[in-house]
Amino acid sequence: MRKKNKQKNNKIGLWTVIVIVILMLSSTIGYVFKGNSNKKYGDSSFSKTDDGTWYTKINGRQFAFNYFPSDIEDINLSNEIINKIKNTSMVYFTYNPENSYREGIAVINLELTNILLRDFKVYSTNGLTKNNTFNAPIIGCNNATTLIPVIYFNESNQTNIYLNNNCIVLNGRTGNDFLALKERLLYGLFGIIK
Repeated sequence: MRKKNKQKNNKIGLWTVIVIVILMLSSTIGYVFKGNSNKKYGDSSFSKTDDGTWYTKINGRQFAFNYFPSDIEDINLSNEIINKIKNTSMVYFTYNPENSYREGIAVINLELTNILLRDFKVYSTNGLTKNNTFNAPIIGCNNATTLIPVIYFNESNQTNIYLNNNCIVLNGRTGNDFLALKERLLYGLFGIIK
């Protein structure tokens, strides 16, 4: 009887060890072969972090993006807009101070201001489309000139980028749309999306 219990316990112990080993191997294999977080888009290599941020090196510096290029490449951006920004020494940024996404747009303006100056030597001035409590200059598409285009973040029922004379209009429905529009503009300026 004792021998049978001992054999039974040995079998249970052996099966327990086998199950544990299988679980450990399968979790290790799952970890190693989980979706590859490195992707290429054209000539650019991207790495995705656990929080979903995409990183790539551009001109030797690391850039973070929320959208992979193929996620937003369908947002049309003409070469005329890209060239208008690259071939100027200054732009105006503007949006309606009553825009539902004004806080996010203000952050986007700051990011674009820094990147345009550092990477393209384009200075910028931020304004708003109407009287405001910030004493920001009133800037609208009517202020756009060949020498100083306006980049206007407009709350709209569609998401697109278009050129109206020398005014670059970025229409967005949501805060995420404006983030996607900013990144689409940057991918275009850096030549990642052609």
